[in-house]
Amino acid sequence: MNIANVTSRFALLAGLDNKEIYKWKTLIDDACKYVASIVTKEELTEDEAEKIEMLSACYALKLYSLCNDENITSFTAGDVHITSPDNSESKGDRLWREYLRICKNLIDTGKFLFGRVV
Repeated sequence: MNIANVTSRFALLAGLDNKEIYKWKTLIDDACKYVASIVTKEELTEDEAEKIEMLSACYALKLYSLCNDENITSFTAGDVHITSPDNSESKGDRLWREYLRICKNLIDTGKFLFGRVV
């Protein structure tokens, strides 16, 4: 797996610039290690490798989203009232689930996945 490609994709998905990305390097490395541990296919084609790299970037985004989760459940200031929807799903969660679906023939989802058992 090309970690530079994963890092580039993660930066794009998270909207981070080069100055900010270095702070998340360990999280990206951990995401790559986790995804590599669930890949079942020995030899990947170039297309499959790119899908796995994107899956790793999505998992890193999911972790990043959890680290930066500031869900407002309810806030009132004078006449202004802000309420967030119940069970709101982050962009990281949505992308992770979508790429799990795309990569289902390359990974073993019978293992524990962060956030739930599938």
